[in-house]
Amino acid sequence: MDFVTLSTIGIRVMVFLFGVTIGSFLNVCIYRLPAGESLTKKNSHCMTCGAPIKWYDLIPIISWLVLRGKCRACGAKISGRYILVESLTGIMFVLTFLQFDVIVGGLIYPALLCLFLAGLIVIGFEDYDTQEMTVGVLVYLGIVAIVTRFLTHFFPKVARGCDITLAEGLIGLVAVSVPFLIIGFVITPLIYSFIDEDRKSARKIRKRLKSKKLDKAEERKLEKALEKHLAAIKEQKPVFGFGMGDPILMAAGGLMYGWKAAVFAAFVAIILGAVYGLIVKYKASHSDGENIKAVAFGPFLTIGLALSSFFGTQLMDMYINYVYTSTHLV
Repeated sequence: MDFVTLSTIGIRVMVFLFGVTIGSFLNVCIYRLPAGESLTKKNSHCMTCGAPIKWYDLIPIISWLVLRGKCRACGAKISGRYILVESLTGIMFVLTFLQFDVIVGGLIYPALLCLFLAGLIVIGFEDYDTQEMTVGVLVYLGIVAIVTRFLTHFFPKVARGCDITLAEGLIGLVAVSVPFLIIGFVITPLIYSFIDEDRKSARKIRKRLKSKKLDKAEERKLEKALEKHLAAIKEQKPVFGFGMGDPILMAAGGLMYGWKAAVFAAFVAIILGAVYGLIVKYKASHSDGENIKAVAFGPFLTIGLALSSFFGTQLMDMYINYVYTSTHLV
């Protein structure tokens, strides 16, 4: 086994170990950021009894296996989420570095991709838990994407290995995020205004009030009914198709990976979301009153973006070439 092969294997092992270590920190972010807790001022502790966790119980993956998923102090169960996030982070970091010859091309661009993936993991899990995305993590993803595009465009010899141009990144910035904004904050509220029962009734009453054939008693009755519906409409919360975090997430993802990968990610997210929705609907119809957890769209978007990091652009290129070839053959 030559030196280059040994060096490559050694780098991959170190990347995995570094990845699981970062994954341990991501677990802290996933649980503390939505609760507004500090990431640095409070030591790791048991979520059940509050006992501080010793350093030797904080070794990624190994500590969880040694403790058999239980707290050393109180014996409470420790969620398998911890080892899942740690392992997932390590594996994704290794898969990222497998795409590049880091000995020749350097570590900077693969490292930036890993930093972005780390943010996706945090966003995906916290949105799954709380149906909300932390603004700080979205800003972090945007900063990583901007730094990546800046380095790969102006200093290509420093951040080698990127085949996404600045133009593709800028198009990706708006390719999915703008349609999401239009669908979520314009089209969806507009459609809802036509199907909402209170709004439909209010429109019918207003139309009847314009009639000159109404007597005073009927007019007063209609006016009271209209006031009732208008009061109900006023108490309603705004109905949007997406949260604001989804377009921001896709803007950062599009800038980072380019428009082809962003479109691929959105397609994957829509398919996964539809399948999950059907599963939830089926379970709800056979649950006998059992509560079925609804999931925000963010986790599906993060899955799509994570897959895009590895082969989203390539699959879109294959699809575009297939469509181009098919149309020209005809």
